[in-house]
Amino acid sequence: MPDNLQPQNRPDPDLISPRILPHQAAAAKALRRARSRMMVCFWTLPLYMLAIWMLLTNRRETDAIMFVYMGLWAGFALDMARRRCPLCKKQFYVKHVLMNLQARRCVHCGFDSHSVAEAANRDGVTQ
Repeated sequence: MPDNLQPQNRPDPDLISPRILPHQAAAAKALRRARSRMMVCFWTLPLYMLAIWMLLTNRRETDAIMFVYMGLWAGFALDMARRRCPLCKKQFYVKHVLMNLQARRCVHCGFDSHSVAEAANRDGVTQ
């Protein structure tokens, strides 16, 4: 695709105003935080499985740790799914039914939360 024919729903990052508004910076930080929490749950799954296996081999109850871990997972997933893009106001990580855990950009308009949050930290934009 030639450079001058950008898709309409994906803005060219060079054409977006370099000025970062405070609500965009705050939304970008919240989006990054929600994704980080969910990724922590995802990457600690092997530790959770190891803990369950150790409890089962010692004939101990696993109900409490299972409910806590499932509750954390569900809470963080709901938090991530409810986050909205500050530009298009649609769900940032959800395009249809499934959530995209790897998305760094809005799945609808292409707003990049990581570059905005990094620029806000660099420029000293506060909430």
